[in-house]
Amino acid sequence: MPDGDESEPSAILFVRELPHLRKKDGPKRLAQYMDVTADGLLDTEAQDLLSGLKSRLFAASPGILNLHSVELCKGAIEPSCKEHAQYLESLCEQLVSQTKARDASQRKGEEDRGWVLQELSHHMALSAGKCLGVFRGREGLLGKICLAMWEHTNTRHAPLVVHGPPGVGKTTLLCKLAQEMRGLLDPRAVVVLRLLGTSAESSDLGRVLQSVCFQICSVFSLPPPTPITAHTREDLVRFFHGLLAEVSERGDTLLLILDSLDQLSSATQGQKLHWLPKDIPPNVHLVVSTTDTGSPVLANLRRTVEVPGNFFEVEPLSCDQGREIMNAYMREAQRSLTPEQCEVVLCSFQLSGNPLHLKLLLDMARRWASYTTVTDLALSSSAQEVMSQLLQALEERHGKQLVGAALGYIVSARGSLSEAELRDILSLDNNVLAEVYQYWLPPNHSLIRLSTLTECRP
Repeated sequence: MPDGDESEPSAILFVRELPHLRKKDGPKRLAQYMDVTADGLLDTEAQDLLSGLKSRLFAASPGILNLHSVELCKGAIEPSCKEHAQYLESLCEQLVSQTKARDASQRKGEEDRGWVLQELSHHMALSAGKCLGVFRGREGLLGKICLAMWEHTNTRHAPLVVHGPPGVGKTTLLCKLAQEMRGLLDPRAVVVLRLLGTSAESSDLGRVLQSVCFQICSVFSLPPPTPITAHTREDLVRFFHGLLAEVSERGDTLLLILDSLDQLSSATQGQKLHWLPKDIPPNVHLVVSTTDTGSPVLANLRRTVEVPGNFFEVEPLSCDQGREIMNAYMREAQRSLTPEQCEVVLCSFQLSGNPLHLKLLLDMARRWASYTTVTDLALSSSAQEVMSQLLQALEERHGKQLVGAALGYIVSARGSLSEAELRDILSLDNNVLAEVYQYWLPPNHSLIRLSTLTECRP
C-alpha cells in the first residue's frame, strides 16, 4: 500500500476477478473464492466492504495495481488449461519484475542516503577544523550578522550576503556563525552548512540541493523528495522552496549556510541564482557568501537581494589585528619569533591584509630557528605568491614532472586518492618515471614503479 505522503509505494497489489462466479454455484465452490457465512450463504456485507476497498484502491493506487480477470475451469484454476497457464505465467512475470524494480529503487535510495551522509560528514569535519584555529579581528562583523538574523526572525526577509576578496576569511566567519547561532536564536535550531567547491558533489547545484533537502527532511521528519523530483531541476527547486516554507509553518528554526556560491559549476547554471529564494519565511535564515572578483555571482546577488543592509563585506585586516593573530598563533604552536622576524612577517602581511596570506607566512615562520636571519628570508606580498613559492620549492626538491602530475591527479580524482593509489597512477606515467630514475636504475627492472613518494628524490 502507498504511504500517506508522496513517497514511493511500499507494496505491489494484485487483484483477481472471477466474473462468472455466481451464487448458484453452490456453497462449497463459493467458499473457495468468496466469503460465506456459517450456514454457507454468501456474506453480502463482506462483499460490499471488498467492493468498496477495490474502488478506493483503483482510484488511489493505479500505479501499483495488477488486475487479472479469470474464468474458472471446472470450478478451479487448472495449469493445464491454456488460458490459466498464460494467467499464471503473467502473474509470475509481473511479480518478479516489479519486485526487482522495487528492490533496485530501495537500493538506490540507500545509496542516496549514503552519499548524503558522506557529504554531511565532510562539511562538518571541515567546519570543525576551521573553528579550531585562531579567530581574531572578525568579532564585530560576526555580531552584525547575528543581529541582522535576530531582527529577521519573525518576519519575511531576503538572504544575507557575505562578500570579500579570496582568502579574506569568509569561510571561517561562516563556520564560526554556524557554531554560535544556537546560542543566539534557539538551542534546538538546526544548522545546514555547505562549503561549496570543497568536494565533487558540492560543486554541482543539483547535488547540493538534493543533499540539503534530504538533510532537512531527515532532521524534521518530513517526506523527502521522490526520485523523479530529486533528479528534475525545476521540481527540485520548487520542492526546496516549499520545504523552507513548511519548516517555517511548523515553528522550527533553521539556518542554511551556503559558502562560496562562486564555486558552483557554471555548467549547472548555479551561478545565475535562479534557484535562490528571494523571500525567506520567518524562523528560517539563509546566509550565502561569494568572492568580489572573477565571478558574476555578486552582481547577480545584488539584483536578487535588493536590501543593501543585507550585504556584509569582509575587509582586509589591519596591522594590529595581524599582530594579535600572529601572537595567538605562535602561542598555540608553542613557538616564538624574534622581534626582527615578527617585523618581517608583519611588513609582508601589511601589503595584502589577507588572513590566508598571514596564515601561510606563519606556517613558514613556525619552522624558523631563532638564529634564522631576516636577510635570508624572501617573503612574498600575497597568498598567491606564497603558494607559488611553495610549489616551486616542491618542484626543486622532487622534480617538476612528479609534482605537476601528482597534484593534477589529486585534483582530477572524483573523491580522494590514498598514497598507494597515487603511487600506482604515477607509476604508469612514463614522463614521471623518466624524471625520477634519470640518475639511477629502478630497484626492480622487470616492474618499474615508484617507491615511497617521500623517497622519490634525495
